[in-house]
Amino acid sequence: MNQQQERMVTEAPTLPLLTPYKMGKYNLSHRIVLAPLTRQRFYDNVPQPHTVLYYSQRATKRVLLIAEATNVSDTAKGHVHGPGIWTKEQVEAWKPIVDAVHAKGGIFFCQIWHAGRVSNSGEL
Repeated sequence: MNQQQERMVTEAPTLPLLTPYKMGKYNLSHRIVLAPLTRQRFYDNVPQPHTVLYYSQRATKRVLLIAEATNVSDTAKGHVHGPGIWTKEQVEAWKPIVDAVHAKGGIFFCQIWHAGRVSNSGEL
């Protein structure tokens, strides 16, 4: 094998998805992000202890995780038992989740939402 062929075999191609990315003040290790999926891991709109494990298992250094749509009020809910962030109990329950992600060097955003006209706290 000549030198050029050896170089081609030993040098892996650079994939843009796997290259570091600067997003505002955040330096991400790559461009893969945990999307805000509806996970239904909450009870009475409060994050549960097993949610810490779920998010921390997906956290690595400088990776971006986005929480599922988090209700901003009791009248914002789009589905039963979705996460909330409008009471002290809910905020306190989010803290161990955020701490676990940060402990692994991850970046965690809370996606806040209001479901609009479909919200009806009387039925949810």
